[in-house]
Amino acid sequence: MPIPQDRDTETGRPLVSQAATLAGVLIGISLSTYLQLEPGKAMALAVFCLLLAWMAVDGTFTARSTWISGKRRNEAPAIFWRRIGTKLVGLAALLGVVVIACSVFPFFMQSSAVRWIIEAGHTTIPISIALAGATILYVAVTDLVAEEPDDYLNQVGRAVLMQDFREEDVLFALRLLAIKCFFLVLMFSGGMAALSDLAEKPAWAFPPLSAAWFEGLLQLAFLLDIVLATGGYVATFKLFGWHVRATETTALGWLVCLICYEPFFPAISHAFVPYGEGPGWETMIQEGSAVFILWSVATLFCTVIYVWATVAFGPRFSNLTHRGIITSGPYRIMKHPAYVSKNIAWWLVAIPGFLASGLAEGLARAGMLAIVSLIYVMRARAEERMLSRDPAYRDYAERVAAHGLLAMAKRRLAPTAPRV
Repeated sequence: MPIPQDRDTETGRPLVSQAATLAGVLIGISLSTYLQLEPGKAMALAVFCLLLAWMAVDGTFTARSTWISGKRRNEAPAIFWRRIGTKLVGLAALLGVVVIACSVFPFFMQSSAVRWIIEAGHTTIPISIALAGATILYVAVTDLVAEEPDDYLNQVGRAVLMQDFREEDVLFALRLLAIKCFFLVLMFSGGMAALSDLAEKPAWAFPPLSAAWFEGLLQLAFLLDIVLATGGYVATFKLFGWHVRATETTALGWLVCLICYEPFFPAISHAFVPYGEGPGWETMIQEGSAVFILWSVATLFCTVIYVWATVAFGPRFSNLTHRGIITSGPYRIMKHPAYVSKNIAWWLVAIPGFLASGLAEGLARAGMLAIVSLIYVMRARAEERMLSRDPAYRDYAERVAAHGLLAMAKRRLAPTAPRV
C-alpha cells in the first residue's frame, strides 16, 4: 500500500503534547494505585486517562480543524449510508477474526488481558453497548470528513459482501489487525503485571539509593512505557490524525521485531543467548558504594531516555507501522533513541556480571548480548527501509545525519584546521 505524503505529522506543540502525555499516564497510574483497583481495571483506567489527555491536547483540535476545513461531498444520503453499512460489516468481520484468534491461539487464551476481559464480560455489557454506539458515530463522522472515504474498512466490507474489492487494502487491514491484536494483548497483560508489582513493591517503600530503590524506579519506568505503548495501539483514530499510514510488509521486518517480544524472545534467549544466566552485577559492585550509585544512575538515565522516546511518540506509538514522522524529543538528535538507550542500559546492567564470570564465560555471555544488540540494529534498519518510502522521513534522516548527536560529536572531535 503506498504511503500518503503526510508531512504535517505533528501538532506544532511538541512540548505541550509531551507534557500532556506524561501528565495523563502519571494521573492514570496514580488514580489506579490510590483506588487500589485490581490489575485489569487499574490498567484500563490508566490507559483511559492517557487517551483523555491526548484527545484534550491534540485530538479535539485536529478533529475540529478537519471538520471546519473539510469539503463536504455532494452525494446522495443513500450512497453515504450504504458505504457506512459496508464499513460496519468490515469492522464486524475484523472483530470476528479477533475473537477467533483469542479463542484458538494459546498466547491469547492464556494471557492476563484476555482472561480479565472474559471474566469481566458480564459486568461490561453497558460499556459494550455504549462503545458500539460510539463506533457507529465515529465511522460516520470520519467518513463524512475524509477526503477519500473508500478506505481499507470499506474494502474489507466489500470483500465480506462478495463485491469487487482491492486486495492490497484487505491485506493491509489484516496486517494492521495482527499488529494491534498481538501487541495490545501483550502490552495490556504486561501492564497488569507491572501494576501488581507497583502495588506490592513501590520504589518509595525502600531506602533511597539502595538496590531495591533503583530497581523500583526502573520498574516504574517500565510501567510508564508499557501504559504509553498500550495507549498508542488503542489510539489509531483517523479522525484525530493518529491513523496508520502503512505497515511493514517484509518477512525480515516482522521477524526482527517480533523476536524481541514474548513469547518468542524468552524461548530464544533461553535456548541460544542466555547472557543473563550467571553472576549478577552485585558480585562486582558493592551496594551503597559510589561506583554502585554512579552505575545505577547511569542505567536509570538511559531508561529515562527510553521512556522519553515513547512519550515523544504520544498517540502515534506502534511497532511495524508508519503513523507519521516524529521529530521532537530525543528524535531531534537521533533516529533510534529508544533502541540505543535500551541497549546501553542492558550492557550497563550486564557488564559487571560478565567480569565476575571469568574470561571464557564472560566473553561468551558478552557475545550473546551482542547478538541481541545486533537484532536491534537489524530492526532499526528494517524500520528505516519502510519509512524511507516517505519523503518526509528521508528529509528527517538527512537532517539528523547533518545536525544530530553523532554529527555534533564528529565536529567536536574533528581537528580544526589552523588559521593562516
